[in-house]
Amino acid sequence: MEMIEAILIIILLSIWLVFSVVFLITAIQNFINDRKREQREAEKDKRDLEYHEARMKEYSK
Repeated sequence: MEMIEAILIIILLSIWLVFSVVFLITAIQNFINDRKREQREAEKDKRDLEYHEARMKEYSK
């Protein structure tokens, strides 16, 4: 009986470890992707502002 309990505990801990590792990897990927997206959005906003300023300069001529 103790052998079965030990095997079940090892299986349970193994499954928990796998889920923990998957959750950690997912969290790291989300963090990296969020930073990349923020950088892309900042660059896009900068380009949009430059485009807008150029259009307004042309419009005022």
